[in-house]
Amino acid sequence: MRKVAVFFGGKSYENEISILTGVFVINLLDREKFQAVPVYIHTDGKMYSSPRMQDLQLFKAGKQTECERVFFEDGNLYSLNPLKKRIKKLAKIDAILNCCHGGLGEGGGVSALAEWNNLPLASPDLTSSGVFMDKSTTKLMMRALGVPTVDYIRVNERDYKKRGAFLLKNIESRLKYPVIIKPAHLGSSIGISLASTEAEAKTAIETAFQIDDRVIIEKYLKDKRDVNCGAYMLGGEIFVSEPEESFGAGVYSFEEKYLKRKTDAPLTKGGGRVLTNAELREKIRAYTKTVYKRMNLRGVVRMDFLISENRVYLCEVNTVPGSLAYYLFCERISDAKTFFSDLIEDAIVSYQESEKKITTTGILRAVNLTRK
Repeated sequence: MRKVAVFFGGKSYENEISILTGVFVINLLDREKFQAVPVYIHTDGKMYSSPRMQDLQLFKAGKQTECERVFFEDGNLYSLNPLKKRIKKLAKIDAILNCCHGGLGEGGGVSALAEWNNLPLASPDLTSSGVFMDKSTTKLMMRALGVPTVDYIRVNERDYKKRGAFLLKNIESRLKYPVIIKPAHLGSSIGISLASTEAEAKTAIETAFQIDDRVIIEKYLKDKRDVNCGAYMLGGEIFVSEPEESFGAGVYSFEEKYLKRKTDAPLTKGGGRVLTNAELREKIRAYTKTVYKRMNLRGVVRMDFLISENRVYLCEVNTVPGSLAYYLFCERISDAKTFFSDLIEDAIVSYQESEKKITTTGILRAVNLTRK
C-alpha cells in the first residue's frame, strides 16, 4: 500500500484553516489504496506526525506537539527524539499531498522538500507556488500572459517608512478612492480593508504591515462580484470547473469566507451561485485554463476572479485552496475520495515519466585533470 504524506499546518496566519483541510483530506483518502501519513508543521516550523492526527480533537486540545517530531531524508520519514538522541525510520513515503495554506508551506517550502527528496508531489511545484504566493508577482505574471487584473500599487515596508507620505498623496491620483488594501503574501480575505480616505488608507496600510512586509493597494471595483474557478490535470488533460459566484457583498472578509459561508441555498457544487452570463463564464474558464497550462501547474488549483461592469479580472491564484477545492468538482463529499486518489496517482505516474530525463552532463569524466 502506498504511503502518502499529507502536509498541513505551517508557519502561517492560516495554520488553523490548514488543519481543517489536512484532517479533512486525511480522513477521505481511499484506505484501500493509500495509507495517509499526517505531517503537521507547527507555527515554529517543527514537524510532527501521529495516526491520532486524523482526529480534529487532538488539535482543538492543543496536543499536536505531544506527537513525534519528524524529518525527511532521502524520501523516508524519520522520528526524532531530541532528549534520547534517538532516530527511528517511520515510513518510506511514496507521494506528497500539500494541504498547507499560506506561508512557506503553500509558497514553495513543501514543494522544495518533495523535489529534494525525489518524491512525487500531487500539488503545484516550487516555481508556481512561489510566484502565486505573492499577489504583486501574480499581477506581473498575469500581465505577461494577457490576463487582466485590477490596477494596483505595491509598497514594501521599508519604502513606506521612507516615503509613506508621498505614497498616500498619490493614491487618489493613481487609483481614486475607495481602494482595497491587503497584505501581499496572505490569503485573499486576511488583513483586507476598504479605505475611502487618506486617513483610512494610512491606518489600513500600517495594520497590514503588522502581518506582512509587503502590501497591495488596489482600485475598488464598484458593484463587483466574486467568482471562483478551479482546474486540475489528469493524464495531460486539463479539467476546468464551472465558475461559482460567491455569496457576500463588498469586501469578502475572512469571517465571511470561513465563518459565515451561506449553505442554505446550494446552487452549485460548492454552494455558490451559478454564473448565468455565458460570455463571462467562458472567459473565466478560458483564463483559468490558460494560466494553468502556461504556468505548468499540477494538482488542483483555484483561481479567484472579480467581475465588474461585465469585465473579468483575475484576483488571485490559490495553489493550495481550502479543502483542495473538491467542492468545485464533486457532487458529494464522498466523491472527494476518488478525486484525491486521481490526483495522487497522476502525480506518481508523471514523476515516473520525469525520472527518465537526463540529470547529468558527464563533464567531470571528460575533464583531464593531469597537470602538464
